[in-house]
Amino acid sequence: MLDKNLYFDIAATTPINPEVANLMHEINLEHYGNPSSIHSQGQKSHNIIERSRTEAANVLGCSVSELYFTSGGSESNNIVLKGLLQSGDHFITSSYEHPSILGLCDELKKNNVKITLVKPDKDGIINPNEIKNNIQPNTKLISIMYVNNELGTINPINDIGTIASENNIYFHTDAVQYIGKGEININNLNVDCLSIGAHKFYGPKGIGILYIKKTCNIKPLISGGGQESGLRAGTENISSIAGMNMALQIACKNLESNKDLVNRHETYFLNELTNKQIDYRLNGANRIPGILNITFFEVDGHSLLMNLDMLDISISYGSACSSGSASVPLALLEIGMNENEARSSVRISIGKMITKKNLDTLIFNLEQVIIRIKNK
Repeated sequence: MLDKNLYFDIAATTPINPEVANLMHEINLEHYGNPSSIHSQGQKSHNIIERSRTEAANVLGCSVSELYFTSGGSESNNIVLKGLLQSGDHFITSSYEHPSILGLCDELKKNNVKITLVKPDKDGIINPNEIKNNIQPNTKLISIMYVNNELGTINPINDIGTIASENNIYFHTDAVQYIGKGEININNLNVDCLSIGAHKFYGPKGIGILYIKKTCNIKPLISGGGQESGLRAGTENISSIAGMNMALQIACKNLESNKDLVNRHETYFLNELTNKQIDYRLNGANRIPGILNITFFEVDGHSLLMNLDMLDISISYGSACSSGSASVPLALLEIGMNENEARSSVRISIGKMITKKNLDTLIFNLEQVIIRIKNK
């Protein structure tokens, strides 16, 4: 596949592990019973779901009863915000969150929920003191993403969680960009809720996990059935749940080797940019391996993306969840970057399937396209 199309947009989504796809195909063919049915076919399906839940809980470091299967990170985020916040509450989040959180803010405001958006610092990180300084007597929920999807910067989740806990405030983190790239033990985090999406760690799309601490009572977003302990009605997606669990087990088992590979590729790529005397700046600090937000000065980022796409090389301009928009990447403006430099920035994210040969092809074409754009 990568000989025809070089894919450097891992932060948007990952290709599915072949063994995960094979497992899902097998389950779709052989285990078609409704998990809610009491006959043997139904119970076989039910057992697949509960075995997946148990294995996922073991690797994530939490109780089995605290994990709920959803359609992905966006739904998990919606369940938390809509299920906890009521009229008169105060909600603190960041100004560079995923659209599934920022997009809800207008709706929450209409329901008389007060919103405070905390800006990241110039390095793309949320300062816990900024959270603390904005707490009000009616603050009900704080939600800060674990890793920013455009910059790859890692936020101090434990510190923010401590602040929330000390003030008896619920704390949620969107960990979609973190799971599979960094070590996780939920029991050691000061979080009440945590969102996960399988397609960020080589699992299927349209499936995710929501962790909810036992002490956190959330109203269901989808009613009408008893599935997922009454939190999310609807017949479960058996094959995707099993596929997500397998992808999660593989990602966590191979975490260190994958991180080492991606780090080596990242270092090689940045060194080659310097050796080629390409004028660039790497944005953000304390980043997760493999997510590179780069400003190529005096080069329009969208034009760079389109030119590389014509060469079957995929990179990103802003967040994939901005619906294909060519608007200036929000996170870059929020860290104080001027609009011209923000427009000259792209996201290049490196996955485990990338080789040094792939990087050499990217670097060669990147250099040629930049020269061509600058000479126009």
